[in-house]
Amino acid sequence: MQDERTTSATMLRLLTAALEDLGADWRQILKECEIDPACMTDPEARIPYQRFDRIWKTASKVTGDPCIGLHAGERVHPRAVNLFGYFMLSSATLRDGLHRIGRYQGVLTEKPWIAIEDEPSGARIQVGIGHEDPEIHAIHAEYVAALLLQVMSWVTERAIEPVETRFAHAPRGDVSEYRRALRGPVRFGADRNELCLSPGVLDIPSQHANSRIAHLHEEFAAQLLLHQQDSSLVTRVRRRLAEELESGPLDRSTVARYLALSERSLQRRLREEGTNFRSVLDEWRRDLAREKLQRYDLPIAEVAFLTGFAEVSSFTRAVRRWFGCTPGQLRKEPNDSDARSETEAQLTSDVSR
Repeated sequence: MQDERTTSATMLRLLTAALEDLGADWRQILKECEIDPACMTDPEARIPYQRFDRIWKTASKVTGDPCIGLHAGERVHPRAVNLFGYFMLSSATLRDGLHRIGRYQGVLTEKPWIAIEDEPSGARIQVGIGHEDPEIHAIHAEYVAALLLQVMSWVTERAIEPVETRFAHAPRGDVSEYRRALRGPVRFGADRNELCLSPGVLDIPSQHANSRIAHLHEEFAAQLLLHQQDSSLVTRVRRRLAEELESGPLDRSTVARYLALSERSLQRRLREEGTNFRSVLDEWRRDLAREKLQRYDLPIAEVAFLTGFAEVSSFTRAVRRWFGCTPGQLRKEPNDSDARSETEAQLTSDVSR
């Protein structure tokens, strides 16, 4: 069964910045993996794990680097920071930042990718997403291990050196390169993938700590997590249709490509939610037409264009089908939301008196 879980497109921004530092043509890599770079500008965009996995394998092939995860992780840059980085920067200590990430990592990835075991003898941080593909499992573990060390270092403005880094897999390249990138001993064939830190390391303060901002980030993460759990594919499709209003065609292939789904997957998942793309598009056009006609003084031809119709006659037929009247007649009908607002205002006025 295909894994339908996703990761935030902001995670892609971290990776592409690192690939650029490595001299790789990340735009070509994304093209080969059928991912639209524009999704990185949308904080709510999600990418299926299968597509993200393809990036790793394609990047390794293009660069000829078997340790692509290790080298990308050590090149994470503050300019590509996402919620993960903001947590680390604003929290009082590394411990606080890592535990916040642990609580809200579902915002970025639907699979856990770190787990913190904080003990008096030192801390152990499990790294990497569990994966049935041994290659992806190894690449991602190396990436997260190197990324964490890099982020902890620029947050504290000092080099963080683990007591030992452990990987369950065999080395994918020169062992000395692992020691250099991970700043210490590296053991392979271990029980699990983890960074082992000495006592006191997690107590190192962030040089950018701000308790108020940290709490704001946490509140924002909680809202995102709730929104993510409640957000259906239909909602995401409607949002994308709205974004395409003036910039592109309202067609299934464009929306599917932006959501990093094949057209077949998009249709199948919409069927699971009890609808299809044509119905979602038709309902969105209907709602938009009513809003533009009743709330804005726009020419009917412009409303037709905004709702994706090339001709006013086609738009008029659609309005008749939706509402049983012409666009002009619909414009004269009272707007439900305006009526509700007036009623609520009147009730508020009555109560105040």
